[in-house]
Amino acid sequence: MKRLLYIILAVGLMMSVTLTGGAGTSSAAQANKVLRIGLGSLPDQLDPAAAADDSTVTVLKGLFEGLVRLNAAGQAVPAIAKSWTLSKDGRTYTFALRGDAKWSNGQQVLASDFEYAWKRALAPEAKNVYAFNMYMINNAQNYNEGLLKDTSKIGVKALNNTTLQVTLKEKTSYFIQLLAESIYYPVYAKTAKANNQWATDLKSMVTNGPFKLKTWKNNEISIVKNPAYYAAQEIKLPEVRLLLPENPTVAYMDKEVDWVGGGGVESVDYTSLDSASYRDLHEGPYASNYFYQFNLTKPPFDNLKIRQALAMAIDREALRYGNPAFGFVPPSIHGTQLNFRTEMSDKMYFHEDVAAAKQLLKEGMREAGLTKIPSFTIIVNEYINHDVIASKVIKDWQKNLGIEASVEIQSFEELLDNRIHQNYAIARAGWSADFNDPASMLELFSSQNVSNDTGWSNTAYDRYMQQARQAADPGTRMQIYATAEQLLMNQMAVIPLFYTVTDYLSHPNIKNVYVDYDGSIAFTRGSWR
Repeated sequence: MKRLLYIILAVGLMMSVTLTGGAGTSSAAQANKVLRIGLGSLPDQLDPAAAADDSTVTVLKGLFEGLVRLNAAGQAVPAIAKSWTLSKDGRTYTFALRGDAKWSNGQQVLASDFEYAWKRALAPEAKNVYAFNMYMINNAQNYNEGLLKDTSKIGVKALNNTTLQVTLKEKTSYFIQLLAESIYYPVYAKTAKANNQWATDLKSMVTNGPFKLKTWKNNEISIVKNPAYYAAQEIKLPEVRLLLPENPTVAYMDKEVDWVGGGGVESVDYTSLDSASYRDLHEGPYASNYFYQFNLTKPPFDNLKIRQALAMAIDREALRYGNPAFGFVPPSIHGTQLNFRTEMSDKMYFHEDVAAAKQLLKEGMREAGLTKIPSFTIIVNEYINHDVIASKVIKDWQKNLGIEASVEIQSFEELLDNRIHQNYAIARAGWSADFNDPASMLELFSSQNVSNDTGWSNTAYDRYMQQARQAADPGTRMQIYATAEQLLMNQMAVIPLFYTVTDYLSHPNIKNVYVDYDGSIAFTRGSWR
């Protein structure tokens, strides 16, 4: 339940961000094998526990590493933990750390560094927005919410220098995937305890990732290959410069940067687009779903057939944003071997069909005792494009179903309040994954989820989600998720409109650099051809 998405969508739509640029000939940076990434913002702190935007996460992925990391397929693979075992009840993990894992100051990465970092991240006074991603650890939520004071009762303990034991409050099959997130990174305890501003100063930054910090300025962060990294032979780039040009798009066209774009909000100069720019323009999926939710407590949207008719009468391709969505889990979310959306196609749920929509609407109105659907309003938050999208959807409903509707633009705070209190007919919403697993998307609709303001609750759906958490076999778990998603779409609890995508510019000679599921830029295993 990516709460940050609420903030970002209040400012601007996370949609297909069109960027520009051109390839050109080899630059001096390319010759020196330096990768230059142009960002729309640079972090002012590099505390893994407090990371809350894509630019910060991009930098942190180079500087830190957790027990596991995500490979290019989005699957968690061993990192600082070389192996682990799981108890018979599925609740206790015992991680064996690499003995050759070092901090940038030459000290060994210890299990106690993880224990300290996790408990520090959960401290109530830290107010870390992603602390909820640790709530499956035994007593983590109680401590974070101030109900528990004794940190020794939190289910994480260093048994010795290279053994970390983690006890969960219940079996959670996606826990290993979660461990790749930045809030689970270790922190060098000695420095952090002595200086609470350690993550804001180059001199006090101690890191354990494939790169280490070289320079940190207002408009540039430079990180260089860490020769002490346990897998240093896998790191091909000697240096990565993360830059803050006045206009990233123009900087790319002027060959001042080699990459522009990602899931974050970037500075875009649309007037710079030219024929050469399109050679390097690519589209990548971003783990986010843009959708409309109904007020299920009031007619006419308490009628399933009317909801289905509205969902089936929208031309999603014509919206020209993202990729058409007929399910809820975005394509960049990992499944069993491939991404979930490839393994479980959303085309099996429902499809656009105007003739069927008209028939469903007719049947639904008969069941509801209506001869016509009363005019209603879609509420959207202010800023560009939300009202444009709503207007296109309304035009489809008018053309295909003869339904009249209007758009009302509200402040984001007002929109949230109206959604929470069910004071709307149809409302705009968006959701983005906090970790690379279908659970991060689908658990939004669980009855007990505090972020579920859709008004939809289903005991069978809750049971499926519980079964998925308990399922040890990945294939079985993904099938359960597909069954839950099928139920969600059968009930048409929401109208999925599109899966968000992001455009990026990449020099053609860059290899193994990509936009990760969360919108950050994955570059640690990158290289020049």
